Amino acid sequence: MERALTLLDPISLAEIEGATLMSRLDQKYLFRRSWAPQLLEAVKGDYRILEVDGARQTEYRNRFIDTANKTSLYAHIRGRNIRFKARIRQYGSNLRSFLEIKKKTVHGRTIKARVERDATAGIETELTPNESNFLNRHYKYGDPKLLEVTCHFNRFTLVSNNQAERITIDSDIFFRSGSEEEEGLGDLCILEIKQEQINRNSPFLRALGQFKFEHTPLGRRTSMSKYVVGMLLLNPNLPPRTYRSIMKRVRRMRENLH
Repeated sequence: MERALTLLDPISLAEIEGATLMSRLDQKYLFRRSWAPQLLEAVKGDYRILEVDGARQTEYRNRFIDTANKTSLYAHIRGRNIRFKARIRQYGSNLRSFLEIKKKTVHGRTIKARVERDATAGIETELTPNESNFLNRHYKYGDPKLLEVTCHFNRFTLVSNNQAERITIDSDIFFRSGSEEEEGLGDLCILEIKQEQINRNSPFLRALGQFKFEHTPLGRRTSMSKYVVGMLLLNPNLPPRTYRSIMKRVRRMRENLH
């Protein structure tokens, strides 16, 4: 993976901060780490890779937010058309952290609102009154609380040279509940294509076609949330409902990698 990341020209954080795609359409795929070099070789002329202080892959830390009754979790596993997620996210590259709320609209668009936290807050510190007010304005489930459930992963980001499109690939994904329980995705990665409007002629989408005859084809889109996958892995007695097929794929692909 590390060698493959050197194939693309770099782009700086300052160059992309003005175009954050806070309203977008997302497409997600489960992805084998071993496929990265071939994919990146295919698209190296069409995208640049985000580089921060010389690093092209960055650690991310998420801490999730939900109500006592897990309203967000059940809205996702029941397949509600309009649903919300909330989290605190910290970027390992600069240790900045944000409170973020995502709304999925009935048309499948993701709309994100966020506010930056104090520099010393990280993901451990409880919400301030101002953050709680911000959360309550954008997150439409009553009485949200910080959970003990966290997600840690490494991410690299590709930025299209020609259109409003970003590609993120997350690897080394694992979930923790408190300090004891832990589950991970092993060598599975989550690939996400983020666009203002779906463009089927995206060079990256075309590059995925070379894997369509794999035992678990990469070209099959997956509607999934790290929060939900982590909760279902950490709590196997929870009913997966609409996530049943996704969890079967996750477990089957994890087993096939060993």
